[in-house]
Amino acid sequence: MDQAPVPLLPELVPVHAVAWLSSDAERWRVLRPGRWAHPIPTVLALVLASMAVLWLAPEGDYFCDGQGSCTPDWLTTIMGALVVAAVYRGVRLLPLATAAVLPLVAVRALFDPDTPTAAGITMAVAACYACLGCLHRVAAARRQRRLAVEVAGPGRYPLPGALRTRPGDGGEQFGCGIVMILVAVLAFVLGPLDVTAWMGTEDLQWVAFFGTVIGLLNLAYYVRDRRRAAALRQGPVPVLRVLVREGGGWNDRRTYVFAADDVEGCRPLLSCYARITDGESRIPVRNQLREAVLFGPPHPGGGLVLVSSDGQQAPRPCIEYDIGPARQEYPDNRPETPAPGAATLSWGPGIGSRWCAVLIQGTWIAFVVGDLAVFGGMPFVGRVLPVIFILGSIPLIATQFSWRVTADSAGLWAVGVRRVRHIPWDELSQVWLWGRGFRIDRSGEGAPGAEIFGVVAPAWLSRRYRRRPEALLAVDGIRALQADPALRPTGRSAPADRGRPVGLALLVVNAALALALLVFG
Repeated sequence: MDQAPVPLLPELVPVHAVAWLSSDAERWRVLRPGRWAHPIPTVLALVLASMAVLWLAPEGDYFCDGQGSCTPDWLTTIMGALVVAAVYRGVRLLPLATAAVLPLVAVRALFDPDTPTAAGITMAVAACYACLGCLHRVAAARRQRRLAVEVAGPGRYPLPGALRTRPGDGGEQFGCGIVMILVAVLAFVLGPLDVTAWMGTEDLQWVAFFGTVIGLLNLAYYVRDRRRAAALRQGPVPVLRVLVREGGGWNDRRTYVFAADDVEGCRPLLSCYARITDGESRIPVRNQLREAVLFGPPHPGGGLVLVSSDGQQAPRPCIEYDIGPARQEYPDNRPETPAPGAATLSWGPGIGSRWCAVLIQGTWIAFVVGDLAVFGGMPFVGRVLPVIFILGSIPLIATQFSWRVTADSAGLWAVGVRRVRHIPWDELSQVWLWGRGFRIDRSGEGAPGAEIFGVVAPAWLSRRYRRRPEALLAVDGIRALQADPALRPTGRSAPADRGRPVGLALLVVNAALALALLVFG
């Protein structure tokens, strides 16, 4: 972070391009939407309202089938959970389209004769709140876009030649949308015929509903990406001089944009997943600031094109374009450099991470015990998905509870799911931070590194408690030790201090839970 930004090749800088300074960037940042409009409380309100509708509904609509049995409809529950995840993605990525649909949900809840009055009012209020939140976010993005255009000045410049005719990405979303629509149509046709022995008519109706929602959302994402790409390519656009960095934030797969005078790189403004163009562009260096030109007015959900130097010894242009909507970022704390000394360094799970692991494992135990002892079992098809989740969550639970990275004179010792891996200092290649975890790469052909997933708390949660997650502290510390050998510990760690994996013990417990659910459920 202390290195000077990689300079931009003079021939890549448009004439009269304006630098996006921190003073203007902070004005732009202030226009961000309020916390009340964040997608998480918005979707949480819809979920709580839906639960209220189920709770207030007449007896027999959900927990009972009307024939004396009171077994929850597990397939409906699973489908509902997947729809909630899809709705959250829609609220976050398609706020305007979601705002157009939510009033229909409110009207349906109010005037449905089968919905109790209190439940209908609760659902309508939640839908109106979510609609206002989506509209507020759209209005905030438009205000930020207008301010960026004002800062950029009257100059307008065409995109680099390699991007002017590029149609944009999104083929995977289009294909997924078509497949899900076909599945929904098939389920809709088979439902009245009652030709399947393992899934009833009502279950097929839920499959049709779920497939329709997922299919339409994916097609909407495809249309959004095409429109975002066309908006940049239809003519000359404003440009701003900025600083960019590949990785170095909460996700090393993202490209971060900073103000032109933020040479420390600790106050990111935007980030997006970027891809370099074909031809003369070359992959840039990672975790290093570079001067760049940003094409297009920056705002959340908008499209971006970045032109910079790759940072190599023989510099060449690096032209990147976004493959997903830009996302606004928040200021981050500058990582602290470890102090040199003989004592070993260690990073491991905090109390939040371990409580999360205990909560997930406790949920599985309560689910199996409740199904066997209280609800009296469920159909075999309904047991397959819970068994998959119980067995598939073993790596996540084990990592969250017992992950640890210890640094001593011999290198790094990383506790994984089943074993402790040793990465000597001279074989340490790089550290990647991605998604909710990080990966330590080891040089040499076939040399196994260490992958620790599911241990990075969401950025909004860390900002709420004003502390940097332990996993990010580990990444910062490892990178500092790799860059400066003088900071590495001179002492040797004891095996007991390196931690112990719990994956095998957890495998035995969850395998017993899965077997009990399959045999006795």
